[in-house]
Amino acid sequence: MRKILVGLVIMVAAFIPFGPAQAQVTAKDVQVAARVLNFTATPFTGTVKLGIVYDPSVAASAADEAALTGILGSGLIVGSINLVPVPVPIAKLSSTPVDVLFLTSGLGAAGAAVGTQAASAKQLCITTDTAATAAGDCAVSVQSDPKVQITVNKASASATGVSFASAFLMMVTEI
Repeated sequence: MRKILVGLVIMVAAFIPFGPAQAQVTAKDVQVAARVLNFTATPFTGTVKLGIVYDPSVAASAADEAALTGILGSGLIVGSINLVPVPVPIAKLSSTPVDVLFLTSGLGAAGAAVGTQAASAKQLCITTDTAATAAGDCAVSVQSDPKVQITVNKASASATGVSFASAFLMMVTEI
């Protein structure tokens, strides 16, 4: 009986992820990200094509894409913005026209291509993956749980040509 119990514990432990887990993007995260678009020097208005950059072969990334697409539906109105989802497989990043990029979690080093594309196309990139923002792959990261936290990578934002209202910058963490 003891051997069976030990065996079950080992089997269960094999399926428990270790290390920090990235939570799936939430509707509240999307609301916060949309509000960030209102605080750019030239605020976004009207229909905004949100390019959801993901890698279908990375589970966390594909889950974020599915969650975002579900949250946004055919378009989500937040203030004066109608966010319309455009799923963008990372392999088609440079050939898919969008207004803003949303980098899904779990891409790791592959996320650097998103930072390069954002700088080249002068597009704002937003993510919920603070490590991607710290690495310079995205200009802005948002988190809404347990409290709202917005981080702006100054160098990344500058490279994309995006600037923010000074009142906004007083409310965020700049790195």
